[in-house]
Amino acid sequence: MGLLRRSSSIVTVTATPEREATDSGVVPIDSVVPRLPVRIVGEVTRMRARPTTGQPSLVVSVTDATGTVAVVWSGRRAIGGISLGRRLMIEGVPLMRGDRLEFTNPRYTLLPRA
Repeated sequence: MGLLRRSSSIVTVTATPEREATDSGVVPIDSVVPRLPVRIVGEVTRMRARPTTGQPSLVVSVTDATGTVAVVWSGRRAIGGISLGRRLMIEGVPLMRGDRLEFTNPRYTLLPRA
């Protein structure tokens, strides 16, 4: 009888000059595969708070040179340090919501502005 083990590895892509992939495992947004753990880096291009049945959510669009993803934090209207133009590293498992990739409550790191 065998055991099934879930891999928690990060999806990586070979680094090229036009992409932002680095030794830290960062993947361009256009290479993200739904339902696999991934790490992306991008700039906040849109922010909005949306109420969902009494519980607020902060929705942030993060964009790199290859695409855009939605990042949603439940129970938050704002997060200190996250603002338009801020660079973020997002780590998590994206899902397809309609025709768009979305991270829900991912781990994030604030990066210095370019």
